[in-house]
Amino acid sequence: MALLTTGQEELLASLERVWQQHLGATSSTDASTAFTKAPMSLKNYYASHVSTASATAPLLPPAVDAFHQRAVACVNASNAVVEHTQASLSLLQEMEDRHASVVALTGALYESFETLLHELDALEVKLKAMSTPLPYFTRISSLAKSLGGHIDFSSKPDASVHVHVRPYTFGTIDPTAPAFTEAIRTIDECTGYLQEHMDFKDTEMYLAAYNQLLLHASHCLKDYAIAALESAKDQVAAANAKRTVHADILDPASTYYAQFHVAAPACQAIAKHLEQRTITPGSEQFMMDVLDAYVSQRVALLLPAVTTHLHALDGSTSDLVHVLRVGCQFLVRVCQAEHHLFTTMFGAPPSASLFASVLLYDDDDDDDVAADELDGNAFQRLVLQLCYPLYQCIRPRMIHEQDLEVLCESIEVLRSEIMEAQIRPRGVATEVLEAAIERMVGDAQERLILCTQKFIRDEIEGFYPTPADLDYPPSSKVPVLATSVYATWYPTLEHTLMCLSKVYRYLHMHIFTELAQDAVSICTASLKMAAADLTAQKGPCDGGLFLVKHLLTLRERITPFDIQFSITEKSLDFTSTTDAMGNVLSDAFSLSLDNSVLGLLTHGIPHVNTTTSDVKKDLEHELKKACTTFIEFGLQTAARPLSTLLRKAQSAKALPVVAAALVELEETMQMQIPKLRDAIHAYLMHPSTEAILFQPIQKALLEAIEQLKMQLEQQYPGLDARADVDARIQVALSRVLQL
Repeated sequence: MALLTTGQEELLASLERVWQQHLGATSSTDASTAFTKAPMSLKNYYASHVSTASATAPLLPPAVDAFHQRAVACVNASNAVVEHTQASLSLLQEMEDRHASVVALTGALYESFETLLHELDALEVKLKAMSTPLPYFTRISSLAKSLGGHIDFSSKPDASVHVHVRPYTFGTIDPTAPAFTEAIRTIDECTGYLQEHMDFKDTEMYLAAYNQLLLHASHCLKDYAIAALESAKDQVAAANAKRTVHADILDPASTYYAQFHVAAPACQAIAKHLEQRTITPGSEQFMMDVLDAYVSQRVALLLPAVTTHLHALDGSTSDLVHVLRVGCQFLVRVCQAEHHLFTTMFGAPPSASLFASVLLYDDDDDDDVAADELDGNAFQRLVLQLCYPLYQCIRPRMIHEQDLEVLCESIEVLRSEIMEAQIRPRGVATEVLEAAIERMVGDAQERLILCTQKFIRDEIEGFYPTPADLDYPPSSKVPVLATSVYATWYPTLEHTLMCLSKVYRYLHMHIFTELAQDAVSICTASLKMAAADLTAQKGPCDGGLFLVKHLLTLRERITPFDIQFSITEKSLDFTSTTDAMGNVLSDAFSLSLDNSVLGLLTHGIPHVNTTTSDVKKDLEHELKKACTTFIEFGLQTAARPLSTLLRKAQSAKALPVVAAALVELEETMQMQIPKLRDAIHAYLMHPSTEAILFQPIQKALLEAIEQLKMQLEQQYPGLDARADVDARIQVALSRVLQL
């Protein structure tokens, strides 16, 4: 409905006021009625009285009639507004209905869109699931091309596809290029994915194809590395051919090392390739071939230079120890330089598991260069072959060396100066040299054992003394050889102790023990023979003291050697076997229970005899025997009259005879005891040892005199009868005690 204008509203307001005035002029009846009814507006009134007014058509004043006309126009306008409003409401309702229809249609459309989107996502997931594995199958052709190979696909009537890998052509690609490395990485990725999805069709076939490509890649890397090594070797050989002398092989800037640094990327490529993945079947030989080529090229280049250097050193001096010292130091430096080059060439030290697991075999003719050790890694084989020239120089000299001191010094130099001071401080760089050094030490020890045995045989067992060697007592030798600790020793004792002291620290303990046992046993026998010769020349006193002195010295000097002198020997006794075999010839075909064949089986087994001997105990026994013999000799010399008297029958001794014997005993002791003590001192020259040897003689004299006294007391109970004899006995006892 349209809104009234301001003029229309003012007109209606004025009409309302006029109408109110008109209502005030009506009758009281009308007034009472008005009070009982609700007020009526002009509009309502007009609507209720319009028909009546029109019927009666009273004449209205002009102002009212004009107002009426205007009111009618307003009513008409209001009706038009109402009709227009109703039409608008109808249109609005129609719009609302159409909007609801549009909303319903739009919702249905949205739902169909969502359904289609879900279906589209599901289809995309399926498509992605179907397309994800495809690159792992389809990339094989491009990967093969990057590796220098080619892939052929063939189909059979059953629609199965077969993949064939053609071998690559060497020289068409660069294995150190990034594309080659990326292709190998992609193959690893494809192989890993296919191994996780073995349920895919043709997975095994493609896995085999990828493995074949990896095998071809390894082959390509191997050929490239070998070619690079050969090229480096040829360039070094060409550079050396222009020189009159070999370049310094210890100089890192020399062609021996600079040219090989150029080939390092090729060697590092195959080492890294084989280290980063499990070696495929058939590729185990590749690293072996590269290492073998490396060793061959390095040996071919370095061996002539090393040989020339060591031969020049060998010809410059006749000192075996000097050649060993300088030659081994040279090899230590060469080994350290080669270790650095090997690490640079392959990107890993020789001790890496990649190289340690590769077994190499010597393809030279019958080289003795530690053939037993050639089953180690490549670097060890290289170093051992470079050590061979030194071994060739040293071994002939060592075989002809007979001086024990030179051999012992050689072992000392190899162990202390080379092993301890040169090799071990450098760690893994030179530890492979230990095998070569140990071999030289072993050769020196073998030669030392032979020379020691020869020394024992010639200088101890085969020693023939001269009159000067048997010039004892030794006091006459002291002024001449006072500065020597061996001045008073018999030559065989000196040779024995000198030999054992020299070789003690340079031989294995069980070997030294056997040599010491032989040397001590032979030395003891030679001392006994010398004592017998001396006894024949100068008497029992010198012979006995000579043997006691030297046996004491031998026992004292072998004590520091912490070894066991006991020997256990086992031998077979074939006596029973011989007897049984003899019986076989007599009744071999007898069927009795005493058949000799049965006896051979039961009683013909040889017996094992075990013999145990202790050289040190034998030495103690000989020393004790020599001391006992000398003590008996000393007692016999000093107390001959008394001994003669006591050896007579236990008959009554005449007192004058006893007195005469005691007088003679005193004279003998005064004469012989000082000589005996001087002889003991001249040989032993040690107060405590002299006392130990002399005290038994003194004790035996006292016991003999006491025995004589007891016999006289039994035979002559009266004190007056033997007073003179008792006095002489007391004098004799006092003299003995004063000794």
